[in-house]
Formats: sequence, C-alpha cells, structure tokens
Amino acid sequence: MTKILIVEDDPTTVQLIEFLLKKNDFDVSIAHNGVEALELSKKEKADLILMDVMMPKMDGIEAIERLKKDETTRDIPILILSALGQEMDVMRGLQVGASGYIVKPFSPKELLDEIKAKLEKK
Repeated sequence: MTKILIVEDDPTTVQLIEFLLKKNDFDVSIAHNGVEALELSKKEKADLILMDVMMPKMDGIEAIERLKKDETTRDIPILILSALGQEMDVMRGLQVGASGYIVKPFSPKELLDEIKAKLEKK
C-alpha cells in the first residue's frame, strides 16, 4: 500500500486529507510540524509527502531543504499544500525541491490527481 506522510498543523485540514487518502486506499501518517516530518519520513518510509509551509517549530520550507539534503529522503516527492499562493511563494517552494505546489483551498480531485501524477513519475 502506498504510504503518504501528511505534514500539517491544522487539525481540520489533517482530517479532510486523511479521510480523502484513506478512502482512496492510501496508508497515511501524520506530522504536525517540520521537526516531526523529519523524524517520521525516515521511520515511516513515505512514498510521498504533503507539506504545509506555515507551521510551528520548523516551517515546511526548512523541512524540505533538510529532507532533500538527506540521502535517505531526498528522492521522496513532496507536494506543498499552502495558503501562500503568490508567485514568489510557489517559486521558493519549487526552488528548495518540492515536486509541486497546491494552493489552499484546493479541491479533493485536484489533490488526488496531483498525488497520482507524482507517484507515477517516481
């Protein structure tokens, strides 16, 4: 079963994404900040990471930079899910190594389509 790590500090968003992914037969792990994401990404061997940007302890941009520097996690595709939708924000996310960027609010279909596309490229 394909494992997806959700990195998101908003409980409502976590519930929505978790429900959507489990309904579509994905195995799900959850981290609530960048620090937890670094720990879980190694432990859980995720096939894909969904990363928020604005979080406590460590933001998503720093977490992505660290994940991409670590040879055990550098090849995991990362999709950013963020309310920060300015062109500068999107470019920054892609520059640090994200595979894609989805602006909140997003449609469930858009999210699933992006996840499937990134997993097919893997």
